Amino acid sequence: MTESSGTGVEALLHEDIVPLAASTFVAVFTGVGLGRDQARNRIDKELARRFGKPRGSDNYYAFQAVVHQMVLVWEQARIASRTPPGPLRLLPDGARLLAASNPVDELRALLAR
Repeated sequence: MTESSGTGVEALLHEDIVPLAASTFVAVFTGVGLGRDQARNRIDKELARRFGKPRGSDNYYAFQAVVHQMVLVWEQARIASRTPPGPLRLLPDGARLLAASNPVDELRALLAR
């Protein structure tokens, strides 16, 4: 998928962050063992697959801002955390979210506690 005239990033910016974070988490962390690291570029690849690769510096930085916001949601819900060298680490609540039948509802519950 390629982006034309910024429409991919525009669509990404209008997504509700919690469902986006839940679905991206499942796509990125499925098959990752508890306590194992996952490279942050997997998030970029997943979002580029769904919304197109950002073109131009403004779109690139907007895309990265959404990625960072998702990581903050994951950290707030305690399902993944950043590690000093940069990868993300799957946490116990993240493993439970991966096993949930409805990841969006599970993420909302984790954020509400």
